[in-house]
Amino acid sequence: MKRTKHHILWLVTFLASGSIAAFAKPFAVGPYLGQTPPGPVAEVFAPGLICYTGPNWWESHGHFSADGNAFCFTRRKYVYITENTEHGWTTPERIESIPCKVWSPCLSPDANSVYFMPYSLVGFEAKDDPSKRWRLHRCMRTPQGWSSPRELGSPFSLAVGGFCVAADNRIYFTPERGLFLAASVVDNTDPPAVQIPVEKGNLKGCHPGIAPDESFMVFYSIRPGALSGTETDLYLTLRGADGTWTKPRNMGPRINTEYYEFGARISPDKKYMFFTRSTGWSSKFAADIYWVELKDYLPESYRQPERIQDE
Repeated sequence: MKRTKHHILWLVTFLASGSIAAFAKPFAVGPYLGQTPPGPVAEVFAPGLICYTGPNWWESHGHFSADGNAFCFTRRKYVYITENTEHGWTTPERIESIPCKVWSPCLSPDANSVYFMPYSLVGFEAKDDPSKRWRLHRCMRTPQGWSSPRELGSPFSLAVGGFCVAADNRIYFTPERGLFLAASVVDNTDPPAVQIPVEKGNLKGCHPGIAPDESFMVFYSIRPGALSGTETDLYLTLRGADGTWTKPRNMGPRINTEYYEFGARISPDKKYMFFTRSTGWSSKFAADIYWVELKDYLPESYRQPERIQDE
């Protein structure tokens, strides 16, 4: 009798758990995690899902893969990823093979690599070597999960602050404020880095966010006349057909505020820009990922009308 009751209890438990799984609400459904697209005024991206918007929370550096079906970001400066499946978006999970706090994580176009810069070098051999603090690393997707981090080496060892990856896998980065370089990732070689001729002027440009087709770029700069380490704004520059770049212009008050704006990333369809707004640089401050429609900020010839659609 006890055995029969035990089997009945097990069966009821199994059926109940199966029903819960079958009818459980997915984390999110639809393009861009099912979020209502913003207009020309920047809005917090996925509040309550990705961004907690609390005073002691830090979410930053949101980035979608080329097909729009993977999204990575930092939460309290650890790397998280969510992916779009036939059942909807998965609950964001921390990439455990990245054992330290990081800066500026970015997906490769195919979402099979995550690039990042160590922010806190706990767990790395170079933790006592300040010269290696910002060097670019990569984790790769394998059948067993994400690989351990590996430093990319030259010329990416010059990178400081932030970077971004274009659709052709070229990485745009800054070796110093106001100087932008681009190079392709080629294993076991030192690929040449090409300088991007953006007018420096009185700007201290850093952290380039490149459009997928490399037709325009957004970067942050400390405001002219401000002390180093103070509030920053986002600036836009366009690449012409002859390879020249327009004079950078401030993206204005609908995006820039009295706080810190940085870490621009352009959506795969070039329709939106994602960036981070924070109340300060360190993790004791709060930060959220914002997004904004780019229609009002780009000439028509630089826009792409198609949007990511459900398959």
